[in-house]
Amino acid sequence: MQKFSFALSILILPCAFHSAQAQAAESKAGTATVSGRVTLKGEPARGVTVIMKAQNQNAPNAPRARTDESGRFHFTGLPAGKYSVFAAAPGYVSPDDDSVFAVRGKTLNLAEGEKVENIDLEIKRGGVIAGRVIDSQGRPLIEEKVNLNKLAASNQPLPFSAYSVNYDMYRTDDRGFYRIYELPAGRYLVSVGGAEAKMIEVSDGSEAAEIDITVPDQKPKQKQTYDVYGQVIDIGAGQPVAGVDVLIGRVTKEGGYTGGYTGNGTRSGPNGEFRISGALPGRYAIIARPNDPSGGGFISDPVIVDVGEDSLTGVEVRVRQGGSISGVVVIEGTNDPEIRAKLSQIKLGGRIRPANSEPLLQPSSLTVKVNADGSFRASGLQRGRATFSLDRTPNTRDLVIARIELNGAPAQNGIEVDAGEQVTGVRIVLVHGSLTLRGELKVVSGALPAGYRFYASARRVDQKAQNSSGGEIDMRGQFVIENLPPGEYEIRVVPVYFPDGKQLNEEFRLLIRSVKERVVLGGANQQRVTLVVDLSQKEGDK
Repeated sequence: MQKFSFALSILILPCAFHSAQAQAAESKAGTATVSGRVTLKGEPARGVTVIMKAQNQNAPNAPRARTDESGRFHFTGLPAGKYSVFAAAPGYVSPDDDSVFAVRGKTLNLAEGEKVENIDLEIKRGGVIAGRVIDSQGRPLIEEKVNLNKLAASNQPLPFSAYSVNYDMYRTDDRGFYRIYELPAGRYLVSVGGAEAKMIEVSDGSEAAEIDITVPDQKPKQKQTYDVYGQVIDIGAGQPVAGVDVLIGRVTKEGGYTGGYTGNGTRSGPNGEFRISGALPGRYAIIARPNDPSGGGFISDPVIVDVGEDSLTGVEVRVRQGGSISGVVVIEGTNDPEIRAKLSQIKLGGRIRPANSEPLLQPSSLTVKVNADGSFRASGLQRGRATFSLDRTPNTRDLVIARIELNGAPAQNGIEVDAGEQVTGVRIVLVHGSLTLRGELKVVSGALPAGYRFYASARRVDQKAQNSSGGEIDMRGQFVIENLPPGEYEIRVVPVYFPDGKQLNEEFRLLIRSVKERVVLGGANQQRVTLVVDLSQKEGDK
């Protein structure tokens, strides 16, 4: 039998590598160590690069190591943190990678001073799809983009995220040829432009050659279009409004919403006049939106029009003063000036959701800057229910929303804003979270389904579910949840990644939902939490 303990020189990435120890020292000194082995067809794979990538977008360059003659790798001096561990080998893939969710390798929650051994990584030769793209005359199409989607178990197309740095392989060369490699096993749809997609089955190391695609001639169909003329009027002042964007969107004959609004740069002139060009026959909704990204205070309700066999004139789009929400953000439970100074770094996010009885009003997003004294004001709001969230940045990730009040009363379900209403008295209370919860998921009488990834979710029992925090459960069943304020929490297991979009079966989903523990956080030396999944448990026993 052929052995695979040879030097895989083709696997070495074309860039200069530092040692794992040197790179760790350049960032932050640590005391943890990680070691393991990389295999190819069950045999040691030497010369393969292994990367420890910190799951933090602001982290420095990831430490790297190469496997030795036995396929083993070793990292020292690693800081505590959350990592993705993966083997990077051009042309090869790993069963631990998820090409749909763009997740690489195995997750590892590493504690200071921890010694982790026997991390097994497997690589397989990736599949290849290659062919030529031509037009109806047989001429090569140069620099043509080739689209690739992976098929789920349900045959629905899924996005595909390649890990190769060579994105040029998705475009044809000067002869019309393309060659896409490093593909995990599965079924794919390959398409170009208006050509019919082809389904290709890829197995480990397979090559589907001569997948040629003929792109039909694009003969644009000539359809009669019409223009829409009108004026934007401020109904409060009775005056035309200049310089606002005018947008148009399709609706059903019954007045239902079918998609987003577009404007193609249409803006009202000095006398509020506007012209929308190129509308196909049909029913539309037209709205006006201020060019000022902060809202400018104006809003408009949709105007329904029917475009028929001629241009449409005399459309009047009325704008009026929008609603507003103002109040204050406070940080509760601390007098630390460094923490309180973070008020000026806070941005609030949010959504305005219209009532179900108003299908033509779209949900809209909010981004609100908080002033140094904690005050804020969101203006130009459409009527609906407003909910707020905290845009967490590296400087403010230790702050969480504890509660939201309106005139002293809880407003956890959102704040209603009527047409033009100026809502005041909103108080958003933040707390500083400096506690860390560590825990473990134990599986009894079996193993979790392969390929799925799970989070441990921590929700304060006095808050809504959407205010929960979480941390991914790593390859050893361990999890870490950081930046938690004191309080009582409910800890649950939540599935977050599904291989090829395949959902968990109902029985297992119900079992996972039943796993929960309560814990009170109140100090730095917090006892570990253990969640237990008993796979021998029947649904009737829950």
